[in-house]
Amino acid sequence: MNHLIAAMRTFLKVVDMHGFTRAAEQLQLSPARVTRHVSELEAHLGVRLFQRSTRRIVLTEVGARYADGCRALLADLERIETCAMHESGRVCGDLHVVVLGSLMSPELAALFADFRARYADVALRITLTEAEVDLLAGGFDVGMVADRMITSVSWVSRALAHAPLVAVASPAYLMGAPAPLRPADLARHRLITHTAHGKVLHLTDGDGIDHSVPHEASFAVDSALMQRHIALAGAGIAVAPEFVVANDVRFGTLIRVLDEYRIGNDDVTINIVYPAREFLPGKVRAFVDQAVSHFDRPVIRSEAQREFRQREVVLRDSEVLPV
Repeated sequence: MNHLIAAMRTFLKVVDMHGFTRAAEQLQLSPARVTRHVSELEAHLGVRLFQRSTRRIVLTEVGARYADGCRALLADLERIETCAMHESGRVCGDLHVVVLGSLMSPELAALFADFRARYADVALRITLTEAEVDLLAGGFDVGMVADRMITSVSWVSRALAHAPLVAVASPAYLMGAPAPLRPADLARHRLITHTAHGKVLHLTDGDGIDHSVPHEASFAVDSALMQRHIALAGAGIAVAPEFVVANDVRFGTLIRVLDEYRIGNDDVTINIVYPAREFLPGKVRAFVDQAVSHFDRPVIRSEAQREFRQREVVLRDSEVLPV
């Protein structure tokens, strides 16, 4: 196709310059190459475009009509290319985003709202899922998913956040049960775990010492969001991804316990996934940039969390558990 378009442009230059030699000078090509382009075009069409003599060339009737058609076609092509290049920089149209369901939160909803307010010509189409996803087959422009969910190998995957598991409970629950000060204390608590965590929790202290805690969970569910809701209801201690409970911790509706221990059971990396880096539509590039900026912000702990941690330190020093 590119060769045919080049031949058309060469042909039109010969028409405009009334000769092969002058056309070759304008195009900075050899006369032989210009002649070859026109001859190949005639062979492709099966018609004569020029009547040639030793002194001049004259367009045939077919050649004149073909020249008019070439001008119209190339003008349309230029207009289409200009529009396409302009559109690549515009931020508009439908943006289809697939999101890990448990990632949804008021804060993430604010990201979508802020993006829509900034780019009024973009309509967001958001799908929530906890399952593996093929972005191409699903017709998605962008994914905000856990690394284990990605099946599209040809897309770019960029880590947004690493979400360790954290142990959290509601203030109401902690008022009625002794707060755990060490991993072994979890045996005295109702635990809300994910089905993927198995029946042993693995915690590491600040000295790098591992503590394995066998348990029989009171609640074992396959949704981190459900873990959060059960914990908010005061039913026990949830071991959940940090991003699921970050806002609750921030506002004091959930409080982290065993904060100085790292929980090693299948923590989660959240990725933003999008097509190849080159020629990204403006809407995709703008959303990726805003999402990356959004996830770069630090999580701020609430006053309630700080007060609880101060109380826990005092209790640890005195070795007295709250009743």
